[in-house]
Amino acid sequence: MRIGIFGGSFNPVHNGHIHLARSAADEFSLDKVFLVPSRISPHRSSSEYVSAEDRLAMLHAAVSVDERLDVSDYELSVDRVSYTIYTIEHFRSLYPDDELFLLVGSDMLMCFDKWFRYEDILEEASLCVISRITGDSEQLRKKAEELGKFGEVLIGNAEPLEISSTEIRKKIAKNKNISCYLDENVVQYIRLKGLYSLRGETKVHYDPDEKKKYLKAHLSAKRYAHSLNVAAECRKLAQKYGEDPDKAYYAGLLHDICKELPDEEQKALVINSGFTVCREELETRSLWHAIAGAYFIKTNFGVEDIDILNAVRFHTVGRAGMSRLEEIVYLGDLISAERDYKDVDKMRKLTYTSLNAAMLEALSFSMKAVIKKGGLIPVCTAEGYNFYIRLEREEKSSNSKRGTK
Repeated sequence: MRIGIFGGSFNPVHNGHIHLARSAADEFSLDKVFLVPSRISPHRSSSEYVSAEDRLAMLHAAVSVDERLDVSDYELSVDRVSYTIYTIEHFRSLYPDDELFLLVGSDMLMCFDKWFRYEDILEEASLCVISRITGDSEQLRKKAEELGKFGEVLIGNAEPLEISSTEIRKKIAKNKNISCYLDENVVQYIRLKGLYSLRGETKVHYDPDEKKKYLKAHLSAKRYAHSLNVAAECRKLAQKYGEDPDKAYYAGLLHDICKELPDEEQKALVINSGFTVCREELETRSLWHAIAGAYFIKTNFGVEDIDILNAVRFHTVGRAGMSRLEEIVYLGDLISAERDYKDVDKMRKLTYTSLNAAMLEALSFSMKAVIKKGGLIPVCTAEGYNFYIRLEREEKSSNSKRGTK
């Protein structure tokens, strides 16, 4: 077999990494490419670097797009400096009769002759270079010729996909949209775990009093009271679960801002929003106000925080991999003070016990209600239910394993 080895911090793994691995597999006819996350100093900032466990989980999620891709935890499992030659020797011991190929970006090729025992690396493995920036092909070929006396150096021709993990981390910290840079499953994992967040280190100032005036003028007294109750509930949940209370209050306050707009205005906002909207949402009038509301507060109030926008947008339907704030607004709406449906007290108790368990119960409750009415279940709701079912099973399995030790 032809085995590719691709190392890096993968913090987080992004579409550029996956593009490089797949391009190498295509260009160099590799049967398997192992992505190998490196150890990271424990002295690094936790807001910038995440645990080995989290990086591995994100890698496993990302490589599922291609059966040729796999993940190795070798460098994370050894208690020493992760010099590449040791990794090559490890793979040589696993695949003594196979061809090994070390994948590197173009930036790594230019300094490759500074690597520890680089001659030995080239003796054991061919070096495969995939450009990470445009316009550097001539420079790469000259460097490849210099290193060619030590072993085989191959230059790929795939178009580079320029993405920076550093910039992605900055965007996450500022609550910017990252879905175009990362696999959907990785995005969901980051949201679920709250990774790379600077929450608590910076304070965002909100103006709820001004928004209350707007809501009071544009909503019925009953809907306005509900909005205040949801905001108050979201604040309490945020305090319990470590979110920014003011931010949660703000999102809860605005969640129904478009609820009482005329149907045609709501639908126009949905269509103009540019948000991904499933067919079931488009065909269900009662769901329009959430999508319309997110777009409205973005365009009219200048809200750019993607977490607030998503909390408003998904407060009716839920989805897989909701952020903590999204869960808080979804559940805060369900258990606000004026709610008096059957079992509401049970739902309140569950919400203050476990957000994951409460989301599973809430999504189940929602789907049963839709089925009873003969309505359509949005795809994101079904995906959300499946997501929280898996979380529950994983938690039970983890607890069971701990109990047997």
